[in-house]
Amino acid sequence: MSELCLPFAMRQACLEDAARLTDLAGQLGYETTLDEVTHRLKLLLEKPDQTVYVAVLEDGFVVGWIHLYVYTTLVSEPQAMVGGLVTDAAYRGQGIGRCLMAQAEVWGRDQGCAALYLKSNIARKEAHAFYESLGYQKIKSQFAFRKELASSH
Repeated sequence: MSELCLPFAMRQACLEDAARLTDLAGQLGYETTLDEVTHRLKLLLEKPDQTVYVAVLEDGFVVGWIHLYVYTTLVSEPQAMVGGLVTDAAYRGQGIGRCLMAQAEVWGRDQGCAALYLKSNIARKEAHAFYESLGYQKIKSQFAFRKELASSH
């Protein structure tokens, strides 16, 4: 990473980070439990086309994370996707998110992806300005639909 990312270090997440990842997700309103995050992180770390990076202080305290995965469809080339990005509210504005996004771009290129793609809730105006400051362009507006699936058991 560039000197702009100091004094933060970047590394891949490990299961021992799950509690902190859970806390940070909660800061953005994603209510989830430690058990759920631990289970999901374990699944993600087993997949070669997914990763989670954490930004850590010199003492090892996790101050941000980014989840990335390769998104492949029949109608487009593979793209690196941001599944989530969080910087601790107490550390925002210090370049952590910028460094996590820079790491995402490196990872995406390493995966053979031509683009990095992300979605952001329409209400997160500050996040939109942040992404635009990094050179990302709004390419469309859309609705998101969801249907709960009944268990097959």
